[in-house]
Amino acid sequence: MNLDELTAGLAKTQLVYLKDMSRAQADAKVVRLVQEKRTHAYLVLDKTIFHPKSGGQPSDRGVIRSEEFVLNLKKAIYHNGRVVHWLKIASGTPAEGSVTCELDWPYRYLMMRRHTAAHLLDHCLAGATSKRVETTDSWLDEPCYVGYRGHAPDQETLKKAKELADSLISQGAEVRITFLTPEESKSLLQNAPNFMRLPDLEEVRTVTIQGCDPIPCGGTHISNIAEIKELRIARAEQLPDETYRVHFSVPA
Repeated sequence: MNLDELTAGLAKTQLVYLKDMSRAQADAKVVRLVQEKRTHAYLVLDKTIFHPKSGGQPSDRGVIRSEEFVLNLKKAIYHNGRVVHWLKIASGTPAEGSVTCELDWPYRYLMMRRHTAAHLLDHCLAGATSKRVETTDSWLDEPCYVGYRGHAPDQETLKKAKELADSLISQGAEVRITFLTPEESKSLLQNAPNFMRLPDLEEVRTVTIQGCDPIPCGGTHISNIAEIKELRIARAEQLPDETYRVHFSVPA
């Protein structure tokens, strides 16, 4: 499917998840529909609660339904300000009009906890090594990890990072979402582990764990780090290009 053609002439999708991350259900309007054979369809909505695959966070899962059809979301794709939903037809025939969107909430909530845990991991690794860390990539599904530039820390350092994380989680700390101008971001985000990878944006969304440096991020997060329960650091994996990955998980 040519995404340029699919989204041509459409207004940008309203990204509900950027400000209301706990919204598990919402009504929307289908503004473009392309059916793929008899089994799948591409939909563009005027607004969406489904987070597309981006920033290390996988696409949300869920259902889009109306009185005439039910569609299972296989993938949400962000393209030039629009979110394209690729779905498998469960029943009925897709059509333009009003629909109801429903998240697979347990999966979304797991991604929220893992995403916030990844930010906390950045902070705790910096504390354990007494130096700034620079992220390279991340993945919040399986295998779950954050990538960093440099050489992998030893087990003692990882143990210190976990102890710091456990202490902070037990105390709890608010997670705040703010929006900055590019000028504000340059002065406030210089210590962010992914600052060097930040693209030019009209508005910079930041996520701040209370007591930690703000991090530019478009992902979904919990409201307090106590919801993480525990940051389980499995291992550090050294890669050949002088980067490493720290594999981690959170309890169910």
